Amino acid sequence: MRRRITPGLVLGGIAVVLSMSGSAVAGSLITSSKIKDGTIQNKDIRKGTIALNRLSPSAQAAIKRAGVAGPAGATGATGATGAAGATGATGATGATGPSVQGSPGPVLSAGNWGIVNRNVMGSPVATLRSGPAAPPVGKGALNLAVENGDAKIAFGNETDFVGDSVEDLTEVGFHVLTTGENTKAGGTSVNMPGITFEINPNLAAPKPTTSYSSLVFMPAENSTSNQWSPYIDATETGFWGLTGDAFEDTDCDIDGDRCTFAEVMAYLNDGGEPAKIYTAAVSKGRDFAWHGAVDGLRINDTVVDFEESGVFLR
Repeated sequence: MRRRITPGLVLGGIAVVLSMSGSAVAGSLITSSKIKDGTIQNKDIRKGTIALNRLSPSAQAAIKRAGVAGPAGATGATGATGAAGATGATGATGATGPSVQGSPGPVLSAGNWGIVNRNVMGSPVATLRSGPAAPPVGKGALNLAVENGDAKIAFGNETDFVGDSVEDLTEVGFHVLTTGENTKAGGTSVNMPGITFEINPNLAAPKPTTSYSSLVFMPAENSTSNQWSPYIDATETGFWGLTGDAFEDTDCDIDGDRCTFAEVMAYLNDGGEPAKIYTAAVSKGRDFAWHGAVDGLRINDTVVDFEESGVFLR
């Protein structure tokens, strides 16, 4: 018959008192030497009968250590990067948008345009301005103010035309805005600005020798007051004259009858060296007071646009 150990059993070599059934005598002393190793099982020990303080100190310490969390371990090394995924398919190319090209801007050339000081007399004024009215080219014009018949103004270019041949001039002209006061000041004479080329005539013998003259265009009539004129074509209308003693009493004398563009070109093309240009300018004087504006000066394929911000070539 299996024995059941009653409360009071102490493990680790401590004697216990057993209550036995059968032929065992109550109160008999049983030592650990009388218990065969491996015969005491869990079911032989009543639950809740063995207290912690009944265990050996080392057993108690082991149990207590098992209940306290240890410090966190060090972070492990980062794992190797995984292989890159497959490249996705290329998206469809979008449609090309329309190409829009802006119109080219004007070329600024104000550096070579300005008052030709040695051809100025009195106290005239040349001003680049906005307007007046609606200029034929751009939004501005060259305004000229000549106070009386003793004054003279020239606004031009002393650089870009040097050495050009006079015979190569094919297109010359401009637009003018004049006033009723200008027309009245001229009386029976035309009172308009002109276009002047300073030149070396290079006249052939036996004509008088000279290396300088002003070749001047003058409109044939006054344009309508207080509005911009149509293009005044100096190769088809008006008169041309040459200054200087070498041209006195000739058909193209500026103080005589003067001549047409075709006539003055033929006069200069006399078999000698070609006449050469020094400067080109818009001019007024010395004849009458004049206050007005000029725009769209044309010399061959170049149209000079006078603007408040400068002089532009178109």
